[in-house]
Amino acid sequence: MPPGTMRTVEGTITLAQEGRFQLVSDEGIARLFMLAHDAPIEPQDLPDLVRARARVAVRYDERPDLIAAIVHDIGYAEETRP
Repeated sequence: MPPGTMRTVEGTITLAQEGRFQLVSDEGIARLFMLAHDAPIEPQDLPDLVRARARVAVRYDERPDLIAAIVHDIGYAEETRP
């Protein structure tokens, strides 16, 4: 994926610590993410999403030098699953 290319994934946040979190996608794949400085939520908002088991949509980019993808946008996902 070329630098600057954004991807989107939907799923549930299962773990959160400070600005880092694990999301399990609708396909069952666990991924690590970090909130970017321009993300629309703060690190202290993540535990509420974990407790609520909220389904979220995450827009992110990946850098080869990091183990976690960088989240630039996050919000509640639309309920389109069967």
